[in-house]
Amino acid sequence: MTMINIEHVYKSFGKLEVLKDISLEVSKGEVLCIIGPSGSGKSTLLRCLNHLERISAGCISVDGEVLDNIEKNGVRHNISQKKVSEVCAELGMVFQRFNLFPHMTVIQNVIEAPLTVRKMPKKQAEEIGLELLKKVGLEDKRDEYPSRLSGGQQQRVAIARALAMQPKIMLFDEPTSALDPELVGEVLEVMKQLAHDGMTMIVVTHEMGFAREVANRVIFMDNGVILEEGAPEEIFAHPTHERTQSFLQKIL
Repeated sequence: MTMINIEHVYKSFGKLEVLKDISLEVSKGEVLCIIGPSGSGKSTLLRCLNHLERISAGCISVDGEVLDNIEKNGVRHNISQKKVSEVCAELGMVFQRFNLFPHMTVIQNVIEAPLTVRKMPKKQAEEIGLELLKKVGLEDKRDEYPSRLSGGQQQRVAIARALAMQPKIMLFDEPTSALDPELVGEVLEVMKQLAHDGMTMIVVTHEMGFAREVANRVIFMDNGVILEEGAPEEIFAHPTHERTQSFLQKIL
C-alpha cells in the first residue's frame, strides 16, 4: 500500500532550483533513508511533504489524499486549508532542533498538539503522553522543563510529541545532527524501535550505520536530483553512480 506518492516535483526559490523532477513512492511500513551532501535538497523535500514549503510543480499525495498539485502549465489545483491540515496531521515531523516550548513541562509539550489540534480530552491526552514518554525512556522526566534536559533527552521528547498526534508517517530531518556524539545513540535507539513497530518513516540522515541497519531502501540525492536508490547493501557496498561512490568514500 502506497503511503506517499511524489510525482515530478520541482521546487525553486527564485531562480535557484532546489528540487528537479523528483518522483518517489513510499510504502506502508517502509523505512526510507535519504542521504547526500548538504544542499542537495533532502530537507527541502521533507518540508514540501508536510507543507512547510509549497512545491513549484508536480503532485504530492499522502495516503491517497492530494496534498499539493500543480499542473505542468503552472495551474495550481487549490486544496482547502482544512484538507491540507487534515492530511498534514497524518505526518509527524522531527527537526534538527528540538523546538520544545521552554515554558512548558515535558508532558505539557507532548500533549499540547493533541489538545489544541485534535481537541482530545485532557485525561486521554495525558494517558497517551505518559505512554509515549515511557516508550522513549523519559517517563520520570514528565514534570521537568526542557532546559533541565540533555539534548538527547529533548530530542526524545520531540519524538514523543510528534507521535502524540498519532501520525501514520514520521519524517525525521537529520534528528541527531545537533547532538553531542555520545547522545546520538539514545535517539537512534528510539527510531529503531519505531521502525521495528512498523511505522512508515522517511529519515534524512548522515548516520550511515543507522541507514545501513534500519532502512528498507536508501536514496542518494545530490543537486536536487535522486541519483541512485536501492537496498542498503546495494547502495553502501556497490554504489553504481560515481557521485555516490565519491560521497561514501569520504564519509565512511
